[in-house]
Amino acid sequence: MKKEYEIEKIFKRMENQLDILEPSADHKVRFLEKLQVHTNVVPLQTKRRNWLKPLAIAASITILFGIVSVNNTINTQEETDLASVSDQMKDTQNFFTVAIEAQLEEINKNTSLETTNLIKDAMEQLKKLESNYEILKKDLFQSNNDKRVISAMITNFQKRASLLQEVLEKINEINTLKLTENEDNIL
Repeated sequence: MKKEYEIEKIFKRMENQLDILEPSADHKVRFLEKLQVHTNVVPLQTKRRNWLKPLAIAASITILFGIVSVNNTINTQEETDLASVSDQMKDTQNFFTVAIEAQLEEINKNTSLETTNLIKDAMEQLKKLESNYEILKKDLFQSNNDKRVISAMITNFQKRASLLQEVLEKINEINTLKLTENEDNIL
């Protein structure tokens, strides 16, 4: 306790003599320069390369890429198609796919001004059926190749093929009707 009292006395005596101002920004540099003049002191390196921060950033990026690639792998495995069930289902899927593509090509060949609305409506219905098929692919994966889902997928293919067949028949009717009307107008 006596020592604390003595220290306080010393500070009170020197109250107006103490330097309470902050040193200037270049104080350290000036001090080192003065020190070097008097002795052979090796200067401090002012910039030291810290590798921890760049390594942490690189590690974070690597982990992010790893998570994204694993996520993409998992997402692609969450849906399967009819061809993955068996060879017979693969043949069935290929049959319907080829038939639907052929019907679409035929529709594109026979497109005219009179049939554009019909074709536009049919393509919207076809998109709905295709989006339903995408849902069925996910259901097939989740249900572990349930026969009801397989049946629904085949029915979806049949609906798409029959829709396009009906559109082709209507296009042919419209073109035939247009041709006979033009023949009557010419005669």
